[in-house]
Amino acid sequence: MVTTSKPVISQFEYVRARFMDRLLASFRFLSNAPLARVSAVIAICSMPAFFFIARFSVTDPDIWWHLATGRWILQHHAIPRTDPFSAYGIGKEWINYSWAFDVVVEWFYRWFGFVGIVLYQIIVQLVLAIALFHLVRSLLPHFWRSIAVTALGLFALDYIVGPRPGMLTVFFAILELGILLSVRRTGNTRRLWALPPMLLLWANWHIQFVYGLMLLGVFATEPILNRILLRGEVQKPAAPSKSFWIALLASVFATCVNPAGPFVYSIVLELMHQPKVYALVDELRSMSFRSPQHYVAMFLALGAAMAIGWRRDRRLLWPILLSISAIVAFRSVKEIWFLATISTCAIADGWVFGHIRVRPLFSFRERLLVAVGILAVLVIGWRRYDLSSAWVEMGVAGNFPEVASQYIEKHRLQGPLFNDFNWGGFLIWRLPGLPVAMDGRTNVHDDESVAHSLAVWNGKPEWAQDPELASAKIILAKKTTALASILRLDPRFKIVFEDQQAILFQPR
Repeated sequence: MVTTSKPVISQFEYVRARFMDRLLASFRFLSNAPLARVSAVIAICSMPAFFFIARFSVTDPDIWWHLATGRWILQHHAIPRTDPFSAYGIGKEWINYSWAFDVVVEWFYRWFGFVGIVLYQIIVQLVLAIALFHLVRSLLPHFWRSIAVTALGLFALDYIVGPRPGMLTVFFAILELGILLSVRRTGNTRRLWALPPMLLLWANWHIQFVYGLMLLGVFATEPILNRILLRGEVQKPAAPSKSFWIALLASVFATCVNPAGPFVYSIVLELMHQPKVYALVDELRSMSFRSPQHYVAMFLALGAAMAIGWRRDRRLLWPILLSISAIVAFRSVKEIWFLATISTCAIADGWVFGHIRVRPLFSFRERLLVAVGILAVLVIGWRRYDLSSAWVEMGVAGNFPEVASQYIEKHRLQGPLFNDFNWGGFLIWRLPGLPVAMDGRTNVHDDESVAHSLAVWNGKPEWAQDPELASAKIILAKKTTALASILRLDPRFKIVFEDQQAILFQPR
């Protein structure tokens, strides 16, 4: 008869095991406590706005021509049909696809001054965080995992968040994706009728409303592709495909209710065929992987691919959406939000670890506590960093040629004005009576003119034969540009003003 002896556990190992068991039990208790969950939601929703307040500065060059356009619309009670701002575009047709945003942001500025831009951005940060967390939570019932996945998605989104009309595109895309996934899962097609009104507003706010149509088109065509490619290997969808097609058709008609009508799609085609602009403008270039958000977006995409591979559901929805989002995001860093959103949702929808108990939604008292907590965090951030119109105005003067503009006004200098791509929007807003030579509206200044302007300011040989430079009466240059260094040595020009960031030249 063979006997076996039981392993002897030392007292130290026993105490350590008991300590770890109690520590894990305490952690589980605290993580399931309502106060811990409320605190996590407050943090995930308020931190993006809080960090925005901490580092806020007006650096987006396009916000200024949006403000100028909103001012023009409110003054004339009409939407401009031709370009009123640039010497190049005067008399030429201009389809202002973001007129609704222009009016709203101008209202913010009129009511609150420069602080209005800050308030608008805080609202955007808060709304995006809430919308993304709500969507992820609907796909991933495990609370703490949904918090972690949402945090990664918000971190990647933070790269492109700014006071620009594209933020409504991000918000509406999250809302639409939630509606479409809910309809696909439950079969409740009545929610689809919220999409045409959404697309109507979207088409008057930002040109990327086409993303909304693309999402709806993917959901409409997916059942067809499943039947063709998978040959009946997947279960019948809860919602009939024709409901998505009807919603898509209604949404297309809704997008045509705008000042340009169906011709707004011509701008989409024009912007898609600007290879030089995509190669020269920083936010339109591909990811450089010099920012941590680029790496997070890449790892989110890899995580989404792994989650899709682990799923038993062989339907093609997530592979199609992930492929499209990866193509557009790796082509242009401006679209990193799309890859981050799709990847986050694909991970949440495919992350299955057995049975997960769905915790009920917060009670009314807990929701009220969340709202109060978010407001308290934002108030603390506002007071801590002492945001005011005067402080923001100082930042504007440090990033844009405010003092040089004052000199032009004081001495009543007359154009033509020659300026670069980045400062054009500010000069449109700051010197409304002086048409600019170039600004960030790439649907006004075509691909060739933008590339030529950037070559001139970089000191390429084109500068010597540029007709606009030769006929200019005012040349407003950034001191760090190559053209500014060249003109300093050119006897045909004289310096009439110079400060730490700008130089004003005039012909002798």
